[in-house]
Amino acid sequence: MWWCYLAAFNAVSAVGWACVLFLTASAVLNESTYAYLLLHFPWSFTPTAANDLSRHLVSLVAPYVPPTHSASWSVLAPVQSLAALEVVHVLLGLVRSPLPTTLIQVSSRLILVWGIVARFPSTHINPFYTTMLLAWSLTEVIRYSYYVLSLAGARVPYWLTWLRYTTFYILYPLGAGSEALVMLSTIPEWKHGRYANWSPEAWAKAAMVLIWIPGLCVMYSHMMQMRNKVLGRGDGQKLGGKPRDRAKAE
Repeated sequence: MWWCYLAAFNAVSAVGWACVLFLTASAVLNESTYAYLLLHFPWSFTPTAANDLSRHLVSLVAPYVPPTHSASWSVLAPVQSLAALEVVHVLLGLVRSPLPTTLIQVSSRLILVWGIVARFPSTHINPFYTTMLLAWSLTEVIRYSYYVLSLAGARVPYWLTWLRYTTFYILYPLGAGSEALVMLSTIPEWKHGRYANWSPEAWAKAAMVLIWIPGLCVMYSHMMQMRNKVLGRGDGQKLGGKPRDRAKAE
């Protein structure tokens, strides 16, 4: 049955993102991190970015947020790639999530993972890579856990429902903002007319950075509607329902 497949998909995704969260948080909190902070405070970190604005922004945050790429990449890459199936689920009618919001979330992340981070080593020490992963992993652990319980027809704890439909107020801007800043750091300098020498790829990345804000607005609006709909049902509402209603995050 499809619900068994969807339950397994969500369970694997939840575990995968929990691993990403653990690895990222461990890299931030372990002893080597404190040594990193001491060595680089204040402002002695030499930022690696393709433009002055990004170098300045990175230099402001890097002394406090250590790099986590080496600790997280081996798990992040396959776990985020697995999310491409969410678009397939919508197209096949296995879930009722809106296709536009699903495409925005999945495609933007895949572009960041494989089009930016995998191709530009400078992003590996970018502090916004770390904040991006923290936002992603916290969001997804909550989201997939919520759907696993829902698919099982269980009574989802109210606290988990509340987290699912409330944490986006903070995590969405943090994640989207970090995504945009990671991509921005790979765009060549534009001052003094240097943009005239940009490649088509550079222009495409610049356009994507500019649409991040309206894209976030679309996601924000959708989640606010869902929050009003779901939390308005009250405590004790059984959130099980049919599997096809609960398999994909809104």
